Amino acid sequence: MTTPDSPSLTESLLRILNNNLKHIKLCVAIVLIPTLIAFVAVMMIKPTYSATAIVTPPASTSAMGSLSSMLGGNGSSYASLLGLSSGSNDADAIWTFFNSWELHDQVITKFNLAEHYEFKGKYHADLLKEFRRNFSLTLTKEDMLEVTIEDEDYKLAAQMVQFMLVQADSMYNAFKTAQARQSREYFEGRINKCLVTLDSLEDDFVNFQVKNNFYDPSIQMESTIKYLGEQEAQREAVDVELNYERMNRGVDSKKYEELQKRYRSLDASLSRTLSGKRESLGLIALKKSPALGAEYLRKESEIKVQETMYKMLRQQSEQLLLEEAKILKNLHVLEAPWENDKKVAPRRGVILMFACFVSFLLATLICNMIAYLEEEKKRGSAVAKEWVRFCQFFHRKKP
Repeated sequence: MTTPDSPSLTESLLRILNNNLKHIKLCVAIVLIPTLIAFVAVMMIKPTYSATAIVTPPASTSAMGSLSSMLGGNGSSYASLLGLSSGSNDADAIWTFFNSWELHDQVITKFNLAEHYEFKGKYHADLLKEFRRNFSLTLTKEDMLEVTIEDEDYKLAAQMVQFMLVQADSMYNAFKTAQARQSREYFEGRINKCLVTLDSLEDDFVNFQVKNNFYDPSIQMESTIKYLGEQEAQREAVDVELNYERMNRGVDSKKYEELQKRYRSLDASLSRTLSGKRESLGLIALKKSPALGAEYLRKESEIKVQETMYKMLRQQSEQLLLEEAKILKNLHVLEAPWENDKKVAPRRGVILMFACFVSFLLATLICNMIAYLEEEKKRGSAVAKEWVRFCQFFHRKKP
């Protein structure tokens, strides 16, 4: 139920429509004039076309990437100091190259964009800004790079995108080459130091072996124990014979005297071996063997560590040398730029529809305002009096 003071929605819409029809000429004029102006304006705007290419970021399959992953963990900071980048860092480098002023300046110079854009400014930075307004670099959902350039010439837009792809790939190759050269020079310096250290350790190890007659702990220890065992067995056998001879013939027999000399000889031999006086024969003193063995193993492990380091450094130096020498295509184009003659701007239909819609709203507002004031004027209301006073201000005659 609606009261007489509150008209229904249908009644309100019909009243608005009737007011428009009542002032149809004014309404049509308000709608047509701005629409025609907008039409002429958009027809004067030159159309803009877009060229797009989709490329894959570079994969981390280089020697530097493999070395960086091998260092890993605690060695990540060490790898970054050498400039060994991972796949994500390589993608960031490509992103930086595409957005760099150097590449944009190359495009501007190559295609003479100052003349093409009819640039009248004084500063080159403003020309760069104008180019960057037409350039965009985005990352797709599939983590691919999308390079787009908009221009009034669709052929020129495709050529600029293609030029940027080639130059960005060339800049990335130069970057990786310099990176490999820097790392290789570092590795060559480390190789020279490693060789000096390795020679010093080997000389020290040889001197230790010669000085202590300690050449192979496992073999020498086994030989010494075996020799001592044999000597001890012989001494025990002679001791048994001595006891037997003493019991049967006494201590004055000639055989007893010979056995006694033999026993003393074996005992002296054991004592010399235990005290380390047989080192020239490859036998070692058992009391010294633990310390000598520990020192031997320490020196041997240091040499092995240096040898392993040298092999690794030499291998990576060769790989970096190959990385420095090779020139490969790193940006693989999934969708090449093509001469797309379908304009992307301006959207004339959308602009005209918007202008027509806004003009119609304005015409409706004005027509209904006029109808409202006419009705109030017939009623002689205060609103009508104020409106008449307002109009008289503009129609006042000059003295």
